[in-house]
Amino acid sequence: MRARLAHLCFAGALLAAGAAQGETTAESRVAVIVSASVVVPSLSAEDIRELFLGRKRLQAGSLQLQAVDNADKAAREVFYVNLAGMSGTRVRAYWARIVFSAQGRPPPEVAAEEVGRRVVEAPGTLGYVDAARVPAGARVLFTLP
Repeated sequence: MRARLAHLCFAGALLAAGAAQGETTAESRVAVIVSASVVVPSLSAEDIRELFLGRKRLQAGSLQLQAVDNADKAAREVFYVNLAGMSGTRVRAYWARIVFSAQGRPPPEVAAEEVGRRVVEAPGTLGYVDAARVPAGARVLFTLP
């Protein structure tokens, strides 16, 4: 009986450790990036928030800046909570309302591995990635905790 209880406690500890490890990735820093070849005037967090929420259009010279959302839920949660004060659920509800009223469309959602490549290959694209995975050829505008 004691051996079985010890096994259950050990299994519970392993599960708790796995859950805690998952939480650390959700708390990682996110970098907002743009192609290094694009000359972008200084953008504030408010400018970036308004661009990603479809409320404002921004330009860098003759390029229209376009946002892409990261499909990674943890990165998206960190990005929107810190930048707009909105959880992932609130962001989805916001875009459902905007799309339903024909006032706009959300930024395209791109796989986490593709965000950096898209930003580097398509000048004028803004995205966000894990701060530890900023690709060569991209410039960090700012990082979010």
